[in-house]
Amino acid sequence: MRVEIKFRPAEEGTILPFNYNHDVYAQLIEKIAIVSPEIAREAEVSHVDYFTFSRIMVRKRELIPDRGIRVLSDDVSLYVSSSSNELIKAVVEGFIDSPVLQLGEATFIAEDVKVLKEPKIGRDVLFSTLSPIMVRTVKLSGDRMKIWDLYPSEEAFFDKLRKVMLMRYSAIMGSMPEEKDFSIDVVKFKPVRILVKDTYYRGSLMIFRYTGSEEIARFGYENGFGEKTRYGFGMVKVIDEEQEREAPE
Repeated sequence: MRVEIKFRPAEEGTILPFNYNHDVYAQLIEKIAIVSPEIAREAEVSHVDYFTFSRIMVRKRELIPDRGIRVLSDDVSLYVSSSSNELIKAVVEGFIDSPVLQLGEATFIAEDVKVLKEPKIGRDVLFSTLSPIMVRTVKLSGDRMKIWDLYPSEEAFFDKLRKVMLMRYSAIMGSMPEEKDFSIDVVKFKPVRILVKDTYYRGSLMIFRYTGSEEIARFGYENGFGEKTRYGFGMVKVIDEEQEREAPE
C-alpha cells in the first residue's frame, strides 16, 4: 500500500533543510507508535526495513545555499509505502491524530492523505526513483575493512542489489520468491549524498528498466529497492510508457 501525504508549511517562506531523512524516519515511527506501539517497535528495532518513503516533493521552490530549499508552493508531498497495510494505516491514523511534521526549524501540517492506485507491474517495467537507491559492500583498504557505497557504474552494484532484494524478500515475506532472477538496465542516473543522523550515505537517483521476477518487482515497488529503505532510500514509481507515447509533444 502506498499513500501520498500533503503538508502545508506552517509559515510563509519556510526553508526545508537539505538533510531531513532521519527526522522523517523518526517521526514516522512516532506516528505509528500512537496507533500501534507493537508495529512501531518492530519497525524500529528489527534489522528488516519494512517501509520506504520518498524525498519531500516541492513543486515550486528556491535553492538557498548552505541552508536548504525555500518552499514557494502551497503544499509539499511525502509518499510512504510498505507491503504491510497495517503499518501504512498506522502512519495515516498517526498523522490524523498528530498532524505536525517537524524538520529542523521547518514545521509542516498534514492536510490531506490519499491512498494511491496500485500500478500494473509485470516482468518488464520502467521505474523512476522517488528517493535514491543505496547499495553497499565491504572492501579491503590496507589492512582494514571499509564499507563502500556502490553506484550503477560499478558491476558490483547489480550483484549486491540482487542479493539484497532476495534477502529482504525472504525476511519480510517469509519465503523466497518462486522466480528469483531479474536484471536492471540503467537509462540514466545521478549520484547523491545524504546525511542521515551522523552518517553520509551515497545513493543514485535513476531511471531504469527492470526485467524478470514479478514478485521482486512488486516487492521493490512496495518496500523499496536496495538498502536502508526505512531512512528514505529506494522508493520508485512506475513510468507509464504507453501514456507517455500518447501524450502530445
